[in-house]
Amino acid sequence: MVNIKETASKLKSEIKKNILTAVLAAFGLIIALVWRDAIQAIINEIVSRVGINGSGYVYQTTTAAVITIICVLGILLFSRLKGEEDVKK
Repeated sequence: MVNIKETASKLKSEIKKNILTAVLAAFGLIIALVWRDAIQAIINEIVSRVGINGSGYVYQTTTAAVITIICVLGILLFSRLKGEEDVKK
């Protein structure tokens, strides 16, 4: 026989877990957007100092390439840090 209290408790726990996951994802999105703006401003400054005009596909492609390189390096760095933590466990 199904225990209603146990089922309700599991459901409540699952709902809390899903809400927490959604809230954490929202915070992560906010952080990502703020960093995107900061990185975009830095890249815009670098690109303008190099002398690439701020309009057109060359500018956007250059900006996207530089941001991609920075992000890939960040992913590699944090992946290594996480890997080191996993080894310590």
